[in-house]
Amino acid sequence: MLPSLLQAKTTTLRPETEWLKPKGLKQGDTIALVAPAGPVDRAVVVSYQKQLEKSGYKVQCDERMLDRKKEYLAGSDDERLNELNRAIQDPIVRGVFPIRGGYGLTRILDRVDYESLRRDPKVVIGYSDITALHLAIARKSRVVSFHSPVPMSNLAQGHLPEHAYSQKAFERMLFVDRFPNPMTNEKIEVPASDPIETINGGKARGRLMGGNLSLVCATLGTPFAIEAASNILFLEDVNEAPYRVDRLFSQLRLAGILNSVAGIVLGQFTTKDPSEAKEIDRVLSEAMKALRCPVVANFPVGHIPKNATLPHGALVELDADLSCLTLLEEPCLR
Repeated sequence: MLPSLLQAKTTTLRPETEWLKPKGLKQGDTIALVAPAGPVDRAVVVSYQKQLEKSGYKVQCDERMLDRKKEYLAGSDDERLNELNRAIQDPIVRGVFPIRGGYGLTRILDRVDYESLRRDPKVVIGYSDITALHLAIARKSRVVSFHSPVPMSNLAQGHLPEHAYSQKAFERMLFVDRFPNPMTNEKIEVPASDPIETINGGKARGRLMGGNLSLVCATLGTPFAIEAASNILFLEDVNEAPYRVDRLFSQLRLAGILNSVAGIVLGQFTTKDPSEAKEIDRVLSEAMKALRCPVVANFPVGHIPKNATLPHGALVELDADLSCLTLLEEPCLR
């Protein structure tokens, strides 16, 4: 068997294992830019690196990553994996920032160094394909990570008005020296122009788990599958036809996920076809109204300019009657 296909020995932690949190980011900290999924845009990476350095952070970025490409991947499995593991293992690095999602994490998920992340928790961000990494970190490291914008979506454009919400939400969650006030019992801020919708009323507490619907389903049946029971599930997706969204939710139902969660937060299921958008809304409404747990929709999370940063694995309270999501603990150590 080729070395690139060998599976690393990883330990599945018991459900009662204590959750750990990374230290929040402060000026002078080192942030590693990595490309564990799709190929990156050199100009965007260079621009974002300069922004971080101007704000007082040190940045690690392998120059080879900027032009690395293998079809739809940012290099070979070994290249992408080694880069990610170096960032996780380096004691100087306090933040691991994937440049983008796309595709590629599931190819290397079984060889990530989760034990090093458990020993030295650090901020890990990202969304879309990075959902797979968040789910795996939850199972194998029990470390809170952050479902968030990435440099190629929102962060490098944070100075533009349409990305101002995402930028502020990202910094509020992670940059503790800029926002010293505690976040315990703080409601996740949502844009006033895009109100949250209540599908099923009620209130529930649990750990916030989820991300991209396709990736949540892709990891079912693996050692990295979501631990949904008694937790708050959040989901989003992009460019999926209504019948595929229907099928993915059927898979969650048949796998026992939907009936085990304490509550559900639906983000944005974006599509370029207005008629498909209306049909997806129908699919979501039918799937959710069949459940007995609290459910809200239209939450600002997904492949959109207004993309909230959510602490994956942190304790939250969902109040569907008031259409709000509240942090019950600090997402980062201060």
